[in-house]
Amino acid sequence: MVGTFPVNNIDWKRIIIFLLIILVPNYLVMQVQLVGPVDDLVGIGTAIDLVIILPLAIYFLGFKKRVSWLVLCAFIFWGLLLANWMIPNEADGYLTYFNYSVIMLEAAVILVEVILFIAIVRRMPRLIQSYHTEKKQHYHFLSSFSVAIVKTFTFKNKHINKFQLILRVFATDIAAIYYSLFSWRKKAPVADSGHTFTFHKDGGYQGVFFMLVHAMVLEVIAVHILVSQVSHVAAWILTFFDIFALLFIIADYQAIRLSPVVLDEKGLHFQKGIRQYGFITWEQISELRKNEKSPKETAKDRESISLALHGLEQEPIPYVIELNEPVEIRQLFGLKKIIRSIYFKMDQSHLFFETVTDYLAKRDLK
Repeated sequence: MVGTFPVNNIDWKRIIIFLLIILVPNYLVMQVQLVGPVDDLVGIGTAIDLVIILPLAIYFLGFKKRVSWLVLCAFIFWGLLLANWMIPNEADGYLTYFNYSVIMLEAAVILVEVILFIAIVRRMPRLIQSYHTEKKQHYHFLSSFSVAIVKTFTFKNKHINKFQLILRVFATDIAAIYYSLFSWRKKAPVADSGHTFTFHKDGGYQGVFFMLVHAMVLEVIAVHILVSQVSHVAAWILTFFDIFALLFIIADYQAIRLSPVVLDEKGLHFQKGIRQYGFITWEQISELRKNEKSPKETAKDRESISLALHGLEQEPIPYVIELNEPVEIRQLFGLKKIIRSIYFKMDQSHLFFETVTDYLAKRDLK
């Protein structure tokens, strides 16, 4: 039910054309009164253009793929605000009907959202129980929570299932708060039947982390002082976002420290900070080999992820896992990514290579 649309899904040329065709003439008629004084009949024409025609045109023709109908409701609402601003008092006799109609529409949308929110709240105990069950299978917080979300909030209506995306976004925020504030006494998990490998101790990333934290702290203080000279409200707003960004940096490092790569009989479980997480079965791996690409060539591989951390300089990544089929993983805020290979540089890369090789050999013997 969430109205999301990636930037590459927007047809900017069409939207700009619609805005020019509809907004400019109505502005000239209403505000400049280019054709003379306006009355209620002219005003209702402008209201129809801004509240109905323009939102429908952008919704159906301004996107390359269909987006949620909630986006249309948002466009209608903004069109109404625009109409109230553009139509002068002497021509707004019929505008009240549009105002009441849109208010009723928005109230209906809010009512639907509230009902769905109540349904989600009622399932929260089931979500928590499902998370504790999945944690034994997936080891890492984000993977376990993501699977628990799917199992708890899968409805017959596919549109309602889009609420899973909201919860995945919240999962990232929850992870950021947990790892940055409440995980300092935690230790990295140890798999009962498997092997764990870290990738943050060797490579200078710890130095980069402390440098980023130091720079962010100085930025928070400096920006607050500078902006507060102009506006105290703006200064505190910017400070809030800067502190939240700082928490994300701290949380990402803590999540890396507490989320080693786990190899078990099922496959490879990974969570790279709060940036990426996923699971690769042994059957999905075609080969494991040495990586002959340079750091720049590796970075250009868009259908891959890198389980490696670097210092100030990019170092060669020694090994790569090639997949025999595209695999979907999750990134920041639950966004999807399709990968075909995984580059890795563990703290014990050679032992990791040997362990993966052993698991693949067992798979081939079955």
